[in-house]
Amino acid sequence: MFKKYITFILIITCATAQAQKVKVEWVSGNVTVYKKGTTVTGKIKKNETIEPTDRVFLGDKALLVVSDDSKKLYEVKKKGYITGKELSEGLGKTLDSEYQRYMAYILKELKSHEGEMKSTEKGIPGAPSRGDDFMITMPDTIRIFSYEQLPVRWVSSINTEMINMQLITDKKNVLLDLDVNGDEFWFNNINTYFLVKKTLILLIYERRTDGSKLLKSKMVIKQALIDEEKTKKEFEDEFREIQDARLNRIAKAIKWEINQYYLKALETYKILLLDYPEDEIVKTSFAAFTERTGLE
Repeated sequence: MFKKYITFILIITCATAQAQKVKVEWVSGNVTVYKKGTTVTGKIKKNETIEPTDRVFLGDKALLVVSDDSKKLYEVKKKGYITGKELSEGLGKTLDSEYQRYMAYILKELKSHEGEMKSTEKGIPGAPSRGDDFMITMPDTIRIFSYEQLPVRWVSSINTEMINMQLITDKKNVLLDLDVNGDEFWFNNINTYFLVKKTLILLIYERRTDGSKLLKSKMVIKQALIDEEKTKKEFEDEFREIQDARLNRIAKAIKWEINQYYLKALETYKILLLDYPEDEIVKTSFAAFTERTGLE
């Protein structure tokens, strides 16, 4: 009986010790750790394990996200010193929520584009150049508010003569049919088209030098049916727990994006780039958004 009791205590003790360890999921800025028994501090690295006895220091613009064995995420809001034990306690108090879901999504995006962050030549896409293939990226469906301008960008090939754009209704009634030179076109006052139909279809054709005409993109454009200001307030409440301003706005941009309001997401990223022009997280998140949607 006594041996069973000792075994039980050992199991509980080991489990508790294991639960107290936390793993670094993401780190940026000045974040260092002081290990017990050492006399120097070292920079914290991603995937590093933080022991309960460790002391971590976060600078003013630093960001640290940690996890436990249950994969819960904890964003460290405290600047200055924090112990490994405090990190473990913070994870223990963390509940499953929308915050957790979007934090996980943001981290996934950051990790998937980590290689781009390490290259100074990558990030925000630059000016297009002509190659052998015509290239255009557009969402399948986009929802826009009446006042928004819709940009369309593409990269012509060496065989592209011009671009043909057609704006039609679902009944194939042509509202706009024009040929365009260059690599960019903006729709202004799109609300005038919504007077005809609340759902429009934009077709992009490449007219080639050999006389052929190839369909390159099809996008459904839908008028926004939500109250913009009310939705913004809902986002404020939903992401109130994300204290880091960069992650907070990125979460809002992603929320706009997954609901097909890509131009609102683009607007959010533009503000982020103005406020944090050299921030790697912001640049990489925007680059990933551009790659997915074609919007710059």
